[in-house]
Amino acid sequence: MTARSPLTEVPVNTSFLQSTKFQFSFPTLPFLRYFVQGLSIPGVSTTAPSVPSPFATMYRHGDTLVFDPLTVTVVIDEDLRVWEETYKWLVALTKPQNFRQYIRTINGNETPYHDGILTMLTNANIPNIRYKFTFCHPLSISAIQFTPSDSADVILTADIVFRYDQMEIERLPITS
Repeated sequence: MTARSPLTEVPVNTSFLQSTKFQFSFPTLPFLRYFVQGLSIPGVSTTAPSVPSPFATMYRHGDTLVFDPLTVTVVIDEDLRVWEETYKWLVALTKPQNFRQYIRTINGNETPYHDGILTMLTNANIPNIRYKFTFCHPLSISAIQFTPSDSADVILTADIVFRYDQMEIERLPITS
């Protein structure tokens, strides 16, 4: 399927993207796949170096892309699996109390960096576009707020913030 008709500027696919049509997976966080509540595709920017002239300052394109962090919102299960997985990864990346805690393997993996995969789905739940976030590592996991006055219907969530080196975008072949 092409993005637009070859003879006109009219799009072939006029279906709107739905905020519920996605899957996110991470090899070092197996429970994350089941408890993802939401995420934002990160923004991308570049600098705009100024070029002085006698008349006005002009701006040109930068030479480096700057990727915003990837923030994933997860629901918290009563076993705190996603929160604990992320906490252990953060501990393995740092040395909070001693060098023995500084581990270069997470869940048996040899490297502390892994690729996160976001798959956008069509309205018919067919994989359409894949975002690959390369060499990810967590920066933080937010606090969990317990409030005794909340009803039992309130579902607790936390935000996990990741840094990554590159964001790659791949259009997947649509098969029916």
